[in-house]
Amino acid sequence: MKIVKKGMRIWITITAVFSFLGGWVLFSHSPKPAPLQASQPAISAPASNPSFSVPNNNSQSGGFFVPQQNPTFNPSPRLRTGGS
Repeated sequence: MKIVKKGMRIWITITAVFSFLGGWVLFSHSPKPAPLQASQPAISAPASNPSFSVPNNNSQSGGFFVPQQNPTFNPSPRLRTGGS
């Protein structure tokens, strides 16, 4: 039984090494990605549209009201592990 275990370990080690080397060769000979083209046409900023306006809090014009959220600082970590 020891011979079978030792043979399996050697077989797994050899196949892992050859698989790693084969993958290395495969990726090293694959076509390289095209370089980024820095000479792309510039996109101009869109003109401001005066039809959009910020609604007042007292306005009933059907605008959406998004409440401001104040960031809070919590010094204690979110996840606690019991440790060992």
